[in-house]
Amino acid sequence: MLRSIRLGHILGISLEVDYTWFIVFALVAAALATGYFPAALPAERFPIVLLLAVVTALALFASVVAHELAHSYVARLNGVNITSITLFVFGGVARMTDEPPSPGAELRIAAAGPAMSIFLAAAFGSVYVWGQALQWPQELQTAFKLLAGMNIMLAIFNLLPGFPLDGGRLLRALLWKKTGSLGQATRVASGAGQLLGYALIVWGALDILGGSLVGGIWLIFIGWFVIQAAVASYRQVQARQMLSGIPVRSLMTTDVVTVPAHITLKELVENYFLAHGYTAYPVLDGENLVGCVSLDKVRAIEREKWPTLIVGDIVPPLSDRHVVSPETDGWDAVAKMAREGQPRLLVTEGDRLVGMLSQTNVMRLIRARLELGV
Repeated sequence: MLRSIRLGHILGISLEVDYTWFIVFALVAAALATGYFPAALPAERFPIVLLLAVVTALALFASVVAHELAHSYVARLNGVNITSITLFVFGGVARMTDEPPSPGAELRIAAAGPAMSIFLAAAFGSVYVWGQALQWPQELQTAFKLLAGMNIMLAIFNLLPGFPLDGGRLLRALLWKKTGSLGQATRVASGAGQLLGYALIVWGALDILGGSLVGGIWLIFIGWFVIQAAVASYRQVQARQMLSGIPVRSLMTTDVVTVPAHITLKELVENYFLAHGYTAYPVLDGENLVGCVSLDKVRAIEREKWPTLIVGDIVPPLSDRHVVSPETDGWDAVAKMAREGQPRLLVTEGDRLVGMLSQTNVMRLIRARLELGV
């Protein structure tokens, strides 16, 4: 199943919405429609209040996108590639394929998001003041005032000193500059992020005991997310340190099951997909690599054609997105997998297949080194 819906591209960056986002959007709109706006506009009819709540919730999430776009734009200026921005249940996240190259770059990237939120708060606040002076409808004034306040809250929350929040990234940048070690700085900032997460969980539990069930559960979930993200971010830095300097040749699998280009799809399914259980296979024409055939590709073809259609007829053309040299740095190869959305890369010398690098290969090495403490 798809995890997200792609809305389009902004500044060359894919904008996606995770299915969990619809849950939080409905909750925010419902809270505004049943709580905030009826209290601020007691005389207003419910259809108007509901419309106002939906439009305001959309504007809030547009502010989240602007926050992440600011990160992404500054990241690209500093040589860090951003592949996508995804809205999900806890807000938004910009997907980086690598770490910033220096403490200064990290500082600039981290500061860009809160700076955008503060700018939006000032902009919405100015419109609110202007609307007051011009005596705009009370509904518009209330919405702009709320958006100004919520952007201030977004900036303040993100500036909390726990990695991977923006404040935690600022902390990491300062520690990185002081110690000269990205790994050490990330470990300390990640620890601060975990402490922050546990503090949010305790706060949420106290809220529940105080009678605020929804708010308390929300804080607990946010705290849990911050803890998980902090741990994952530190592990990513550990992985980078472990894989940097190790060539793909030392990570790849050489015992690769390959498929001849001349067999039928029926033979492919029976003798390969069902027999070996892999979801994709390199395809060879003699000794030359011609591409990779996946289970999804075969499933998209009518079953009646399987006995007559041969594998070579359906293999997508091989591109640089799918291949890597055996001498490529291990971390560069992993970054390429993330950047291109590929779970595996074919390792080639010219047109000859010499191995395959998969996420499983990488995770096996990382797990072994973590367990051995080396």
